[in-house]
Amino acid sequence: MAAWLKEKLGGRPFITFFLLSVNALVFLSLELLGDTEDSLFMFRHGAMFTDAIAQKGEYWRLFTAMFLHFGANHIFSNMLVLFALGSRLEQGLGHWRFGLVYLFSGLGANLFSHMTKIWAGENILSAGASGAVFGLMGAMIFCGLFDKERIGALSPGQVLIMLGLSFYHGVGAAVDDMAHLSGLGLGFLLTGLLIFTQRSHHERLRF
Repeated sequence: MAAWLKEKLGGRPFITFFLLSVNALVFLSLELLGDTEDSLFMFRHGAMFTDAIAQKGEYWRLFTAMFLHFGANHIFSNMLVLFALGSRLEQGLGHWRFGLVYLFSGLGANLFSHMTKIWAGENILSAGASGAVFGLMGAMIFCGLFDKERIGALSPGQVLIMLGLSFYHGVGAAVDDMAHLSGLGLGFLLTGLLIFTQRSHHERLRF
């Protein structure tokens, strides 16, 4: 059974499809229950809020906020990038490495965002998969520069375009700058660490 599943799923980006499905199902469920653009409603369903985490210890919001989106435009833009990057990147990195980059980039980005808000004295509600999605962008840049056999080479121009899009979509008054930019950096670093660990393991097996 395990071998059959590996054969059927091995070449397909099923983690990407799973993440797309979970985000879509959460969004549709909340839309049926209320209004995803209503701040109080989103807070009650797990969005990040500085005081709730810092003073009440509701650290679980760092995770749940990754699957919440404020309105259709918000989820559409994130899922479009997730689909575009995930299908190619998951096959290059492997399923579990891809999943780790997504998860820990998202959690780390939310943590950096939360810490920045505490330092700035801001009490802000936030949510979205952007930190994790930007982590995938960082992973794509790393592979394109340093591990070309996984996804194909990225030219310097393509890297600059990707970085330009990152800053265009990731910097502004209406978005969580720190979550986006820290997600990008974390995805880059995590991918490098995972690839280095994989190569070290293969080298040990040779001796």
